[in-house]
Amino acid sequence: MIITGRKFNKSFILFMKALLIGAGFQLLLYVYVANFTKKDYISTENHYSVGSEYRMEVCTEKRNFVFIKCMKCATETMATIIRRFGYKRVLNFVLPVKNNIYLGWPYIIEKSDYRPSKWPYNIIFEHSVYNYSVMSALMPNDTVYFTSIREPWSRLVSSFQYFHIGDIADVPANNFTEYVRNIEKYDKVFSDPIKHKFRGCIPDKFSLVQNLQGHCLGMPLGFPERRRDISKNLTAIKEYINHIEKQFSLVMIVEYMYESLILLKRMMCWSLQDILHHVSNVLGVKQNYIKGDNYNMYKNYSHVDFIIYDHFNATFWRKVNGQGQDFFDELDHFKLIQMLINQFCFVEGNTKPNGKFLTIPKSRFNGEFIFTSDECGLMSRYLLIDLREQYDRVEQPKKKDITGEWEEPPRGCSYPIPEH
Repeated sequence: MIITGRKFNKSFILFMKALLIGAGFQLLLYVYVANFTKKDYISTENHYSVGSEYRMEVCTEKRNFVFIKCMKCATETMATIIRRFGYKRVLNFVLPVKNNIYLGWPYIIEKSDYRPSKWPYNIIFEHSVYNYSVMSALMPNDTVYFTSIREPWSRLVSSFQYFHIGDIADVPANNFTEYVRNIEKYDKVFSDPIKHKFRGCIPDKFSLVQNLQGHCLGMPLGFPERRRDISKNLTAIKEYINHIEKQFSLVMIVEYMYESLILLKRMMCWSLQDILHHVSNVLGVKQNYIKGDNYNMYKNYSHVDFIIYDHFNATFWRKVNGQGQDFFDELDHFKLIQMLINQFCFVEGNTKPNGKFLTIPKSRFNGEFIFTSDECGLMSRYLLIDLREQYDRVEQPKKKDITGEWEEPPRGCSYPIPEH
């Protein structure tokens, strides 16, 4: 049974939102925190505790990690956390060469896909296919591996819209039901070489909707050609999933992003400020995506991703339920602070440096911190550009490696640098 813990009821959330629209939400925040953190806060050299029920051991912030980024799995939302985390600390990212935005994806990363560095790497984040042999050779021994996955049907709907699959695959009237009922046919049309110029970065004969999450996690599923394909071998699929479970410290679930981020914060010994984020690349639903028989049709077509999701959804909730009541208290607290940050940064329009700031009071889950308009800006813009510039400043690379004019890469994506 899943523990639900204490939740903000709907009327409370609506009340909070109404108050946040007004001018005095800084005062409201202090009132909230004062009431939320009534237990005595005790600080010692060795630990932090709140009363007798909660005890938080001292830990060291983890800075060496690999996040496997799979398309339409809230990865650009995660980018507002991870790129910002590394940029502020001047950590060394494994960055795609020149203007590329992928680390070889959807192929396994090779040396020609990333920028060389004079110093040890700290973070792999940009799109790549998980391969422990390659990544462990690049990263320190204490590297933490984690990723996010999404319920496969929801991911299909998002992909159909985002990648304009219906238009490219010549689906009549761009009808989603027609597409799903004949998905193998339309997937072949979409990935046909004749459609390459419309797909942009997606290589020929590669599917965005069939077992993509398995592919991103490195499972051998027949791409590229001549690679082993275990998709019809249930025993091999389960063995590979168990292999991933041993190597990944956390598999986040997109549908439970707040819970996932609290688990991440605790696992990495990060602060509440570190996991504040901006939701990116979210599309509104433009037509009726009724499941019905379509769901089972798609489940048959992308069965590996459904097996992966079911497995890690179960392990995710075991982790959550093992956290104790303080997890759910911290979850409620985080949701409110995130709401306040959204109001300050994006509703009030403080994403450009203007001297404004929001002070978040100390609670049992965070020390007091100041969130400035500069921080809002870091959260809202495409920080891969800033990371490239930081690389150029720190590394002073040879001309052939420096960020420059757009050029067609041998594989993957390369875009011109947009203006900030």
